[in-house]
Amino acid sequence: MSSKVEHYYEVYGLKIKSDIELPELIKSDGLDYEINICVGNTPNDVLKSIEQGRNLYLDYKKIWFNIKSVGTYLIYNGNTIVVDRCANSEAEDVKAYLLGSALGLMLFQRNTLAIHGGTVVINNKTLTLVGDSGSGKSTLTTALRLHKHLFMADDVSVINDNLMVNSSYPQQKLCKDTMLKLGYKLSEFKKIDDDREKYKVPVVRENFVSEPIKMGAICEIRVGNNSKIEIEEIRGKEKLITLINNIYRIELIKKRGIRPEYFKKCLKIAQNIKFYRMYRPQNKYTIDEQIKVLENALINS
Repeated sequence: MSSKVEHYYEVYGLKIKSDIELPELIKSDGLDYEINICVGNTPNDVLKSIEQGRNLYLDYKKIWFNIKSVGTYLIYNGNTIVVDRCANSEAEDVKAYLLGSALGLMLFQRNTLAIHGGTVVINNKTLTLVGDSGSGKSTLTTALRLHKHLFMADDVSVINDNLMVNSSYPQQKLCKDTMLKLGYKLSEFKKIDDDREKYKVPVVRENFVSEPIKMGAICEIRVGNNSKIEIEEIRGKEKLITLINNIYRIELIKKRGIRPEYFKKCLKIAQNIKFYRMYRPQNKYTIDEQIKVLENALINS
């Protein structure tokens, strides 16, 4: 990581200038950048709050959070991220929080709707998979990609005002169990999270979509007591509830309150996009069946 050379990238439909090298992202021309990521020092008032045991502050104009042994991230006005890295921090850890929570919270400042879920393209429309941790959304997103469906996002899916998904970057973070289930050789990939045994899995550019794609559907995955795959269409106000519950970092956003403009964006999606809920058996490998069910739903929608 370097603080001397400027790097230019594009992610979520936004052009970025960064002091920190982020090879995971797609490079851009450097013209008319909207986001500035820089290396800097934590202000004294924030340092004092951290010393008092606080690790997060969230507002529409200013957000900061501190990760022990990694660093402090400060997000201003939806266009600036300042990274103050701890002396002995790992570069991969610093980048992980920058590309995850820092960018995600910056999207909140910009009033941009970000869904906590992965997105692939089926039948020229997007399918965004959401669900609780352990529901299998990352496994299914990966399996769909390996099944030759184009990949757009791993963990954060950004929706623009035209009801299109803006692409993220060609990489996934997968846990050991998922990789073994799908036939990956762990020795060929770099571990990026020792505690959760997660690995960095690059996606070849030919399988990655860098342009916005029209939204097709959102599917919530749940683990049920059923013996086979079951899917249902979600209708009415349940669509809006499902969407809001799966907004990226919704637990933090709710503390500040959802702004009227942001709520209108949620309402527009709920009114115009199909929602499904798929139940998968708990102790049974059903990836192939899940793919068939979702392909049929998207093709017939």
